[in-house]
This record gives sequence, C-alpha cells and structure tokens, in this order.
Amino acid sequence: MKHEIIELHDVQIIGMAKKIAFNEAKEECPKFWGEYVEKIIKPVVFEKNAPNDFQKAAFANGVGEFGLCTCDIPNHNCATCWEANFGACCKNTFTYVIGGIYKGGDIPEGMQLFPIQSGKWLKIHFEGGMKAFQEQYTKFHKEWLPAHPEYKWAPNSCCMEWYQGTDIESPDYQCGVMMPLE
Repeated sequence: MKHEIIELHDVQIIGMAKKIAFNEAKEECPKFWGEYVEKIIKPVVFEKNAPNDFQKAAFANGVGEFGLCTCDIPNHNCATCWEANFGACCKNTFTYVIGGIYKGGDIPEGMQLFPIQSGKWLKIHFEGGMKAFQEQYTKFHKEWLPAHPEYKWAPNSCCMEWYQGTDIESPDYQCGVMMPLE
C-alpha cells in the first residue's frame, strides 16, 4: 500500500456525527453516507436548490472529505484492538463523523466540532476506489499494519478515512485511511 507521513496541527473536523455499533459498521457507515448525500449533495448539486445554512457550512468546510472514527470507550484506542471490536458479537459503539476541516464560521445545528491530534499521521492510499474500500480497510488492519511495526498508533486517538474526488464508481477514485502516530 502506498503511504506517506503528513503533519496535522491544530485541526478540528466539523461534521455530522452518529453513534454506530462496531458489529454494524459495514452496513451503517454507508447508510450514513447516503443520509449525507440526501441532506447535502442532492438538494444543492443535483436539484440546484439554494443551500441552507447547514449545507453552506458543509460546502465551506469540505464536509465529506473525511470519515472520522472516534472511540466511545474512555481511555481506549479502538484501532489497537480493531479485530476484536469489529467482531460480529461486539455491541460497543464508536462515533462516526462525516466531516471536513473546520475553516471557521458558524456551526449549524446538526454539526459538531471534533479536535484532531496534532503531530505526524500515517496516510495510507487504497487501490481500487470505493468498491474496494472495505477490503482494503480490512487488509490495512489485518496485514499491512502488523507487517509494519515501525508505525505505532497513538494511544487514545481516532482514525480518519479520507476521500478525494467525485466519481466514486471509478477504480481510480482516491481514498484511504489516516492514523496518528506515537
């Protein structure tokens, strides 16, 4: 997997948030993205309606660029026990945020701010576009990360999926995952 180290400092993510059970993530996260499309993209981009305050904030801050996964278990990093938490019997939850980098301005009702850990982040580039996202995500956690012990996930941190482009059906669509490093 192609990867790079990037720096993030004093970043906050603004976005729509939803609590999701780990064992329902593969179904519920895509459904939540459908809600995002129906609430933000479809009315403005496809139906050509004037954006309301919620939609204006979403477009101004690039909401949809990231999928932020935050652990709801205190003093815990779900990423370090990914396989156990995403097992079929786990009912623990995480907060999933469809967001973008906050650039300032009003925070409309239905959106929240989430601070992001400052420092170095590992950015992984997936291959195969959105159709291969789930497979690549699993491969990253089960194969790539264990094979690269030089990259250690920062404790008590989040995970961010990243998305770039508009043609999610294209095998060349750019997406992947980012993790803060110790």
